[in-house]
Parts: sequence; structure tokens; C-alpha cells
Amino acid sequence: MITHQQFYYVRHGQTDWNLTKKLQGNTDVPLNDTGIAQAHEAKDKLAGEPVSAIYSSPLQRARKTADIINETLNCPIFEIAGLKECNFGPHEGTESYGWLADWLTGDSSSTPAEVEPYHDFLDRARDAINQALTNPGPILIVAHGGIYMPVRDILPPTKMRVLPNGQPVRHDPPQNPDESWQAVHL
Repeated sequence: MITHQQFYYVRHGQTDWNLTKKLQGNTDVPLNDTGIAQAHEAKDKLAGEPVSAIYSSPLQRARKTADIINETLNCPIFEIAGLKECNFGPHEGTESYGWLADWLTGDSSSTPAEVEPYHDFLDRARDAINQALTNPGPILIVAHGGIYMPVRDILPPTKMRVLPNGQPVRHDPPQNPDESWQAVHL
């Protein structure tokens, strides 16, 4: 469960490994020129939003995105280690990951031993998001596509399945028990 509080989320800007579909995981891959431009676009979209603080993955692709966005928000930035992408071990940097589909279902039988188990990863991501949400908000989380998975799971099924690089999204909690979380692209 995600803490019942409005928040913003931005997946880091594009990297060269995003373009070639390489598993990035904990490998500290920098933003490319497109990723830097996406971070500037996110900055413009978030200008004027009531963000009280930014919580970022310490990996440079997320932190650089957060730093650029903060050029207009001018608020404190805090790194949370738990917001790092999944640890894919020796499979990072490869384009060969046929086991990933099973991993995404939680099937650990075909997951390589060096890869962070799916359920452990989801628990870590959810805990890190909730750690950020214990602070006065609304806050902005700048992290990774995988870290967004627990957020995606609370949204209605017709909403985003994949969060694009650099796209700011505001998340509004339900006001009544029969309502769902809402995700608003800025």
C-alpha cells in the first residue's frame, strides 16, 4: 500500500542504454542529450507546482534529472538509497534478458541467482516511496521505471503501464473508499 498523500513522480531522463534497451539496474549510466532535454521539459512542466521537497535515487541519471528540475522548484533534495533501480547483477548492460518476463510475474524459478528477487524489489521500492511520503508534501520523487511499479499497481488498470522518461505525473489519492488513485500527466 502507498501512503495516502498527493505526490509527484518523474522517471529520470533518457540514457543511451534506454535507447538500446540494455538493462540498467544499479549501473550508474548518465543522461544523454535527449535525457537532459527531457529533464528541462519536466522542470518547465513542474514550475509553479507546490512541491515541498524532492526525493531522488542516488544514481546519477535520476539525481541529474532532480537537479535540473530543482532549478525552478528551489527546494531541498534528499537521496534515498531504496529508490535505486532493481539490481540485475551481471545482467546489467545486456540486451539478453529472456528471464525478465517470468521475473515480472514473481516466478523466482527462472530468475538468475544474482538478480534481486521480484517481491524483494517491490517491497524495497514501496518502502522507499512511503519513506519519502512520511514528509510534508506534496513531494516529488525522481527515480526509475521499476521503482514506479508499486505506484502503477494502485492506479486503475486503464492507466499507465509504462512511465515515459522525463514525464511528470501528479498522483491524487482517492477521497472516498469507492474511488481509485488518479494519475495526472503534467
